[in-house]
Amino acid sequence: MRRELGDAQVRIERKQAQNLLQTLASNIPGMIYTFVHHSHDSVAFEYISLGCIELLELTSDKILENASLCFAQIHIDDRAGCYVAAKESAQTLKPFSYECRLITPSGKPKWVQANARLECRENGDIVWHGVLLDVSDRKQAQELIIHNALHDPLTNLPNRTLLVERLELAINRAKRVKTYRYAVLFLDLDRFKVINDSLGHLAGDQLLKTIAQKLKTHLREVDLVARIGGDEFVIMLEDISGIEKVIQITERILTDFETPLILNDSEVVISTSIGIVLGTKDYSEASDLLRDADIAMYRAKAQERSSYKVFNIKMHTQAVDRLTLETDIRKAIEREEFVIYYQPIVDILSDAHGGQSQHVSGTSPTETWLQGVRLIGFEALVRWQHPTRGFVLPEEFVPIAEETGLIVQIDRWMLYTACQQLANWKTKFANHLPLKMSINLSAQDIRQASLLEDIDQTLAKTGLEGDSIALEITESMLIENISSAIDLLTELKARKIQITIDDFGSGYSSLNYLHRLPADNLKIDRSFVSQMEEGNRNYQVVSTIIALSNQLGLAVIAEGIETPQQLHWLQQLGCKLGQGYLFSKPLSHETVEALLAQYGSVKENCRLG
Repeated sequence: MRRELGDAQVRIERKQAQNLLQTLASNIPGMIYTFVHHSHDSVAFEYISLGCIELLELTSDKILENASLCFAQIHIDDRAGCYVAAKESAQTLKPFSYECRLITPSGKPKWVQANARLECRENGDIVWHGVLLDVSDRKQAQELIIHNALHDPLTNLPNRTLLVERLELAINRAKRVKTYRYAVLFLDLDRFKVINDSLGHLAGDQLLKTIAQKLKTHLREVDLVARIGGDEFVIMLEDISGIEKVIQITERILTDFETPLILNDSEVVISTSIGIVLGTKDYSEASDLLRDADIAMYRAKAQERSSYKVFNIKMHTQAVDRLTLETDIRKAIEREEFVIYYQPIVDILSDAHGGQSQHVSGTSPTETWLQGVRLIGFEALVRWQHPTRGFVLPEEFVPIAEETGLIVQIDRWMLYTACQQLANWKTKFANHLPLKMSINLSAQDIRQASLLEDIDQTLAKTGLEGDSIALEITESMLIENISSAIDLLTELKARKIQITIDDFGSGYSSLNYLHRLPADNLKIDRSFVSQMEEGNRNYQVVSTIIALSNQLGLAVIAEGIETPQQLHWLQQLGCKLGQGYLFSKPLSHETVEALLAQYGSVKENCRLG
């Protein structure tokens, strides 16, 4: 009797313990389980908490009756990995931990994490005491973090990081598979800044999102388009048949860009420049692919808008040479390797003695301008005395200096040096007429807020008056922002500085604005003068410019005069001033001083313009 009471008490305590365990388990997220792998290879659950209902959408009774119902929910792609991890834990009795996907009876996918402690019973059975947790929210958050790390937040396109990963896979595949080909397209939107400045950044963002979707329509699922910053996109084409297919896709994209877009109720047409690189086994770094595609893109942009260029090794060589030249320019500024040469500007309608100018046969160009025409002044021209390459011409380094902004430092030095040189000549040759120095300004100079202050300081330091210099500015720079240009030129005129519109007629000549600009002189571009033939188109252009200048009260300077015939035609048309190799090549300051001293003084007083 006493023994029966004791057994009853044990059953009661066991039941209470089970109830307590069930209560605790029901308040713990997930499902607590005890699973047995019997020595004869059968499997069964000994215990399942109520969490199975929410997690597996099964009752504990069903799982206890048929353990395979639980394992059948494991995603088919995760079963093999789960089996290998479980087998390893069973053999070593090390703790088991594995994450996998489940597909529940309702079709709802879930991420779960299974953790278990293993023990081996005396009969050889392996017992798993564990918990199954729903980690779907955590996995979703992790995937979101990974997605955000690999995608552009504005367009949701892959970013540079993901692009580089894909490129590296392509590079490795190209080395393994001889028939595998791929291509990289580097796109840069033309004049995107204009959209931002005129319609606002919100409109610019909307445009980028529209472009992203537009580009995706031209690609297959295996291809990729990424935004790597600003208005730059990169397309990776996988498994291409050849360059013909790449060009076909590229031309299709360019054609699609011709279709107007609507932004803020405004119709906008934006073009793009595309650089193409064909992936080969010779590439080992993704950065090299992007570099070469970028080089090709800039070559396309320099050629014309809405175009493409296929990269070749010559482009890379030129890019390396350009980078080397840029570095050398920076060093040249520090080492003061730049020098100024001075090309005379002369009055071609009067000779030095008041008569009509005549070219003297058999004399040198230098003798011609000193003996036959009146010297008005000089144009200051920069030259680069490179330590190993010798003289480097402006057309080789000025475009790079302008693009990098280094031209501002060079021009600031030129302004001071040329003014100082003129001041020295005025002192040394006081009996000469008041020569004038013409100095070129770049687009970057015009945009400098300190330009007027720099000019004032230079004139003050050198002791020159404003009417001693003329500043040459190209017409394209002036009409870029006509209101600002007029304000700047007005300030310069207040200082008695003369303004010369350089290269007139060579670009977009806006006659509507010309009469509004407070200018003094128009300089006819050398391309018109060099190709003048009586009655031809260039002759008519020169004639029109001179007639227009006379009506507006502007003096005309013809540059690039090289033959007596050109001089004769210009004189007939009434061009007042000129410069060119017919009179003199650009001269060093020592040569100018020697000639001025040798040929005596010119007493007549004549102002430029």
